[in-house]
Amino acid sequence: MNSFLLAFLAIALAELGDKSQLITLYLSARTRRPWAVLAGISLATVALAVIAVSLGTLVGQWIDHPMLDWLIALAFIGMGLWVGLDPGTEDAGEVLPAVSQQRAFWGTASLFFLMEMGDKTQLATFGLAAGLEQPAMVFLGSVLGMMAVNAPVIWLGHRYAASLPRRRINQVAASMFVLIGLGLMLGLLLRNS
Repeated sequence: MNSFLLAFLAIALAELGDKSQLITLYLSARTRRPWAVLAGISLATVALAVIAVSLGTLVGQWIDHPMLDWLIALAFIGMGLWVGLDPGTEDAGEVLPAVSQQRAFWGTASLFFLMEMGDKTQLATFGLAAGLEQPAMVFLGSVLGMMAVNAPVIWLGHRYAASLPRRRINQVAASMFVLIGLGLMLGLLLRNS
């Protein structure tokens, strides 16, 4: 699987049903400024991916490549367990309402950045950048995976939030992570035999 596709799938799966989707839904409903919310999420996503890919690329140069391949496979399985154990709380937190486009943009960008810093999607991007040969493709896949999952939420509206099967979404995402991790391990075993 190429770097772009792996990053896109990993980040999109990790983000499904995440708290940042609920914040996105909340901000969109609260501010009624979908374009400002989308722009704020885009800015925060790009900034987070730059940080994760930069650090991941540096770490990838320090660690032996065969060991790193195993660490990435284990990280996917760990991510699957993390996502699977997340009960999917509905607490979106308190956010100051933003009425202007500018306040909606900066409020969304700063809140989204703070919520996602060190979150599973940023850690996954970090790990992928450390272990894969094409950090630019990891960056692009990470940003587009995050946006592909969060952008539609802006237009879904608050009234649909309660009917989404959040626990089921978490279970599917967790299973996919574990399967990707096991698939990577199988590939490593076959390559080394």
